[in-house]
Amino acid sequence: MVEYIKLLDVLEANIDEIAAHWAADVKKNKRTVHYKDIPDEKLELQAIKFYSQLRNMIVAPNRLDKAQEFFMHYARTCYEMGVPLHESIYALNMMRRHMWLYAEFQAIFINAIEHNQAIDSVMRVMLLIDYAVYEITQYYQDRIRLEAKQQS
Repeated sequence: MVEYIKLLDVLEANIDEIAAHWAADVKKNKRTVHYKDIPDEKLELQAIKFYSQLRNMIVAPNRLDKAQEFFMHYARTCYEMGVPLHESIYALNMMRRHMWLYAEFQAIFINAIEHNQAIDSVMRVMLLIDYAVYEITQYYQDRIRLEAKQQS
């Protein structure tokens, strides 16, 4: 668990900076065009929520419940902002990438043992993101079906 704690500690200590970098990048990325007109503060808050909940979604005893709760909220927020499903998932992947880029830039994993721990951390976060894709996709499909039913 120590390997996750080290990454999470660095992440939480620099959460505003990482979130701001993500917000700037997601607004100008050609794969996330629907984000360009969303105010920076709203985007940064979305990333801050993800980063601040990551510890609960990775190490808490009820982590699956925490992850489902968070990703349903994430999906609802993206859907209500008019962000298409594929962009909401890509933006989440960008959040993950920004977290790792920051950690790598800070060189927090130095020796071989820490390198192996970092790989383990990457795998755990990738599994979480896989779960997120499932939850977000399910939310969007449910909303689309509900709206179609209401229109008929």
